[in-house]
Amino acid sequence: MEDKLVYSFLCPALTKITENNPDVPVEGMKLLSALAHKFSLPVTWLVDSYSANQASNIINNGHHEYGDQIILHINISGIFKEKEIAPSSKAEEVLLLQQHLPDLLDEEIRKVKEALPWWEFNVVSVDAKSEAILEIFQDKGCKGLWGYRWNDDDNNTDKGCPWSFFFISKHYHNIPGQDESGIVGIEQNSLNLNSAYHSGNYQVFSVVPKSMRDSKLIANKNLSYANALINEYIKNVSWNRFLTFIQAQSAWDMQYSSYQEYNKGTIEELVDILNGFFREVRLNKNIQPITILDAVKYYKNQFSRTESCSMLSGGIIPMNLDIEFFASTDPKKKPPYPMTFFYYDHECQMIFNEGEMFPVEMRNYFRPPFDTQSYIEKEIPTMSSFRPSRDREKLIMEFDIESIKKMPFGLTIWDDHSTFNLVSTNARAVKWIGNQLIFIRLDLEEGLNNIEVSLSI
Repeated sequence: MEDKLVYSFLCPALTKITENNPDVPVEGMKLLSALAHKFSLPVTWLVDSYSANQASNIINNGHHEYGDQIILHINISGIFKEKEIAPSSKAEEVLLLQQHLPDLLDEEIRKVKEALPWWEFNVVSVDAKSEAILEIFQDKGCKGLWGYRWNDDDNNTDKGCPWSFFFISKHYHNIPGQDESGIVGIEQNSLNLNSAYHSGNYQVFSVVPKSMRDSKLIANKNLSYANALINEYIKNVSWNRFLTFIQAQSAWDMQYSSYQEYNKGTIEELVDILNGFFREVRLNKNIQPITILDAVKYYKNQFSRTESCSMLSGGIIPMNLDIEFFASTDPKKKPPYPMTFFYYDHECQMIFNEGEMFPVEMRNYFRPPFDTQSYIEKEIPTMSSFRPSRDREKLIMEFDIESIKKMPFGLTIWDDHSTFNLVSTNARAVKWIGNQLIFIRLDLEEGLNNIEVSLSI
């Protein structure tokens, strides 16, 4: 899978309480199951113990015929509500979780296994995250936690996390650990990173079909935006060892009681969008469709700590498109957006705008700043000198960089250097991102750092 885009289709199908009765979107699940299985694609179902039982026939059939799997949702806040307890401190909350969460997990696991005997406790979803919760899950054998939302201003719980996959720190529930290889953090949905970052609208620029329809990024069966987005991800596979495209569509959005209701417009349009994506996934040899659970298994087998991820994301939004920004917050900026390079590893996350050598934003996971919850470094290192020299066959770049402390860092050299090869460097890594830029990953010491990169044709 190293040379392919890893595609996973997720279907949230959680229980809702309507008129004081639990309700499950069974008809929506049947529809989404039929759509995905028509193209022989496995479905990852997001369920709770009740919806798993009510839809057990759909899930069991999909598992045995197409390899469908489930992610179990755990309602942690329900512990305090059921016990009528309001923790007065963080310490009391941790104590209550240690007392009650293991039993809740055991009971939920028992209920699910009654309906799905083949299922093993593996990947979960929760309505609250903390270090204490993660520790309890890991003790129970949990392998992955789905639902992280990158750069979502409406979600402070995840603020500062990477996109894609990462091994969660034992000390901070929303960032990579330095040497951890325990629970894998999994993004909720893949994104148009460029547009999500520059607009500040996570929901509008997710790959959720409902969001693409509501934003008018896809309309009148025109799938040009969808094709451009998935092709951009495929292009980025070339400089990554692991890259995911997670696409979720809620079964509740597909729930209908009659054909007339189905044919009113919304569901029919979502079916058209999903058919377009599923057809591309099945026919494109550069895409590997698997469940999220299989992706987690592969990630844990291949990597002993968070694998670095590099994404070059440009302006793929069609010109003159009037986007409907349906989210609660107005966009920070409207298209067009500049070409942008996004990078993270187990020590940092950095964002670079086209043509700029230094990051416009940097998050420090190695030594998280004390004065920020989102790990953003306010004191970016400065360059005291840059000395490039070039002849016909060689390019040497020397940098003098001042840093107030030991920290991870990086530089981008924008231009086509694809004809050059690395001869020597004292940087941590030098990486070609196609013919667009060279990324230089640095480990800076406190004070003056002299960096040299020597290239030749």
